[in-house]
Amino acid sequence: MSELTDELEYIFDWLKSTNLEMADCYNPGLTRQQIDKIVKDLPFKLSEEIYELYQWRNGITDLGFNNYYPLVEFLFPDQLFSSSPTSFCTLQYSISNYHDLWQLEQSTMMNKPYDNYTGWDQKWFPIASFENKRILYIVGDLDPSPIYLIDYIFLDNPLRVYKSLTNMISVIAECCELGLYQLIPDEYGEEDDMIIRIDEEKLELEKSIYRKYNS
Repeated sequence: MSELTDELEYIFDWLKSTNLEMADCYNPGLTRQQIDKIVKDLPFKLSEEIYELYQWRNGITDLGFNNYYPLVEFLFPDQLFSSSPTSFCTLQYSISNYHDLWQLEQSTMMNKPYDNYTGWDQKWFPIASFENKRILYIVGDLDPSPIYLIDYIFLDNPLRVYKSLTNMISVIAECCELGLYQLIPDEYGEEDDMIIRIDEEKLELEKSIYRKYNS
């Protein structure tokens, strides 16, 4: 296995090792031929890392209500910036979402809200999203591509930039290994809902791990 797949498996094993009744809520991975067929109409090429990601798993499945649902979305944790997880999208949904975002951008460009408006670029491809308010995206035709975490209303000011998907997953895996994440009740959820968050006393360590892989 490659470094990326090794780290993805490490994170998933870490999730399974918790004392929770968790199921594998990710869809089975796709073949390269299936990915080629799904992405054939994109106006750019996806990086080998993105192919590897979707060969590992094809996003998270919709299980409906589940007390521990936020935990299985932990693959792309957003707990530093929001209490809501950023869901790992299926490739089919990412394609649909990409076209929706680009269509919206074309409409917006016809009537810019202000002179220096910077909108959604045609080569930005979303791989994870929380209601399109917060998005993880890669840049088409770059291999490897940086990973950008953004608030949609602040497109020109990313919350974080990772050098690559492998670098981002390596940060998350090392945080798991060093025990930076803690399981706590979700104060905004239903009774017994739980979420995983960075231990507030270890925020500086998380930032140093981020810099280690992305300086």
